[in-house]
Amino acid sequence: MDQVSSLTRKVDSLSLELNSLKPLKKEDEERLWKKFRLEWNYNSNHIEGNTLTYGQTELLLIFEKTTGDHEIREYEEMRAHDVALKLIADYAKDKSRELTEADVRELNKIILVRPFWSNAQTPDGQPTRKLIQPGEYKKEPNSVLLQSGEMFHYTSPEETPAKMKELIDWYRKAESEKKLHPAEIAAKLHYDFVRIHPFDDSNGRTSRLLMNFVLLRHDFPPVIIKSADKKGYLNALNKADVGDKVAFTEYIIEQLIWSLELSIRAAKRENIDEKDDIDKEIEVWKKGLGKVTEEPLKSIQQIRTLYEDSLKPLFDEFLKRHQKNFDSIFFFNQVTLYVDNTYTLDYSTSLDLEKVLLDYTNGGKPFHINFVNSWQLSYVHRQLKTSIEKDFYIDSILKIEFHSVRYDIFHNDVRLLRKSYSQKVNDLEISNIVNRSLQDTFATIQRNRQN
Repeated sequence: MDQVSSLTRKVDSLSLELNSLKPLKKEDEERLWKKFRLEWNYNSNHIEGNTLTYGQTELLLIFEKTTGDHEIREYEEMRAHDVALKLIADYAKDKSRELTEADVRELNKIILVRPFWSNAQTPDGQPTRKLIQPGEYKKEPNSVLLQSGEMFHYTSPEETPAKMKELIDWYRKAESEKKLHPAEIAAKLHYDFVRIHPFDDSNGRTSRLLMNFVLLRHDFPPVIIKSADKKGYLNALNKADVGDKVAFTEYIIEQLIWSLELSIRAAKRENIDEKDDIDKEIEVWKKGLGKVTEEPLKSIQQIRTLYEDSLKPLFDEFLKRHQKNFDSIFFFNQVTLYVDNTYTLDYSTSLDLEKVLLDYTNGGKPFHINFVNSWQLSYVHRQLKTSIEKDFYIDSILKIEFHSVRYDIFHNDVRLLRKSYSQKVNDLEISNIVNRSLQDTFATIQRNRQN
């Protein structure tokens, strides 16, 4: 007995067991279909590059809410694929319905939502762009680079209409003759469609919808190609490309066995959540984060370096410009330094500042700078010399917040800059920060003068 026959026997055995448990209780049937619906939508789209997580897919399709920072098209194509999935399920319920080319084009049209421009390559490898028209057969050649490094060319645009008619005619004949197991018909329809690649986009998603139309029509559950096994799926397709079509048929039937076993567990009212579902989702999410950068953590050395390279010039410029512009018009001017919102000293010289910031002691004990969360330099101007009858008080606060891998610079609680410890504050940024602090202080003085 060959491997395909052995697998189809197992499929039939599991199908008999599932049928013996039918009808499923309504709540079990609903949770099973919800599982298939989410798995089908999520995995089929994720294989093609959609970055929505499994949880975001569920939120979108079940609760009609969105979260995350994704392109609008990713949300649109997930919703559209769900519409196509439901259409396929409806088609399959009508056992007398014959699949047509118009049905196939309609599926592709639904999935792609609307025309759009896509990056492409000319036959000689030059970058270009082309307009993707949903539901229309391709007008330009398409190809794919195989794992072997060879370029595989799909059916030419000129031959595509004839090849699609030939494929649909074959499918109808295979259904009527009943010589092949439905799982074999589904696998061949999937592969032959992909080999033609009739559309400019979404051939993979369309082929998987057609495959599952066949299975649902014969009362089998849908096959879910897991994005986590994309490599195995593409490997099976590549084997078929070089003549080993049996390998692809076996792969599809193995996935059908998973779906049948899941259905049986649901019929028995058992848990159908897979123990590694969350692991897979986390792994997918991690891949979507992009390249991981190794930024330095907060430390004594990092803050000392930051002070010497950036913060000392910033503090000096801040103090010098405030003194120059405002000290002469106020009776009282005072600079105060705080570490973690705790008063440390009234500033008089840069030496004092460095002593407090870099050698600060708390109650006679060394204060570990690693745990410092903020420095705050407060320049207080009090009582205008031109308005002795009115109390007048302005506090211009420059604050540095130290976090694990970054630091933030604020003026009066407005964040002006955020950087990692590997990034110094350049001269232009220092000028911008000080100018902003002067503008805010001057605006406050003007408002108070008018009141």
